Amino acid sequence: MNNFHEWLSQKQAFVESLLEKNLPRVSHETQLNEAIRYSVLNGGKRMRSLLILATAETIEIPSIAIENIICAVEFIHAYSLVHDDMPCMDNDDLRRGKLSCHKKFGESTALLVGDTLQSIAFSCLSSPFFQVNPDNQLKIIHTFSNAIGIEGMAKGQALDIEHTNKKISLDELKTMHQYKTGALINAACLMTVLASNGYDKNMLDRIDTYSKSIGLMFQIQDDILDKEANQETLGKTPGKDEQYNKSTFVSLLGISKSKELAATYYEEALAAIKPFGNKAYYLASMAELMMARSH
Repeated sequence: MNNFHEWLSQKQAFVESLLEKNLPRVSHETQLNEAIRYSVLNGGKRMRSLLILATAETIEIPSIAIENIICAVEFIHAYSLVHDDMPCMDNDDLRRGKLSCHKKFGESTALLVGDTLQSIAFSCLSSPFFQVNPDNQLKIIHTFSNAIGIEGMAKGQALDIEHTNKKISLDELKTMHQYKTGALINAACLMTVLASNGYDKNMLDRIDTYSKSIGLMFQIQDDILDKEANQETLGKTPGKDEQYNKSTFVSLLGISKSKELAATYYEEALAAIKPFGNKAYYLASMAELMMARSH
């Protein structure tokens, strides 16, 4: 299938069905299950899942492993957004055009939603039915743990808090987003490669370069959209970073230079996967989609 938009539509529908199937059912005992489903099944772009599926097009991987990696990544991403929106963090009332989890279900439940989603994510990756050899499965779990912890997403969020109301350099901003935004994107692609028994170091290195480049490109585009797009298009409150005096690529470089930097990372990503030839068609198309996105 070489029609990217047809592939995109089919894979997005597949991901939504997969997530719905693997989330806990609504329970009458507490509202936690309902809040979890609300936070995951609320119209996300599923970029990380699509990158997993695009990476899987380059190498043979068991379908069960792909499905579990997708669920783990989406559940962690959802948890990070729920906690990020809370008053003690970015304090946002909207997420994907709907009330943030804490606005709809309360702060205590929102906190538990994040905690529970993290637990479910690790349950997916540690499944005895993963269909990957145990050594590779451990590498996947290790990669995932690093990506979301003190050398990954949590560190990036901590740096974001530390840098608020401070003037920082471009290198410091890049470092922050390599952790905060880029680490999970990077891990999603690397875990997919690690799920194959036939991968080699060259492939892992090229996917590493590709995913790190598009991670920064994605964040730069996010900063540009935060400046140029409206609330209806974004599905969240625009201008929050400026309101809270946070450094962004746009505040440091301006719109024009930010777009140039995003284009540089885009080209780096394409160069990294060029040796894969036609097998990298969907990875290249995903990079283009992320570069040209409007929300």
